[in-house]
Amino acid sequence: MSKEEEKLGALLESGALDPEALRKLEQSADGQRVKALLGDEKRLTEAIRRGDAAALRNAMETLLRTPEGRRLFRTLGGMMNGR
Repeated sequence: MSKEEEKLGALLESGALDPEALRKLEQSADGQRVKALLGDEKRLTEAIRRGDAAALRNAMETLLRTPEGRRLFRTLGGMMNGR
């Protein structure tokens, strides 16, 4: 897991990210497209709970190959850096 991924996880767990901003991001056009690309949320959630790093890595790689995914990660990065 990269340092940015670890930082995002820690921020989500700590509540440091604004839940309303995250909700808006999820409901944005990019957020909806990303959800569609990821497919079955339950399957991905279970993989994460099991600690299946390969499933998470595959999901991240899929997202980062798309303009929407890259924009979403840039936005999250800005949120993590207080921008």
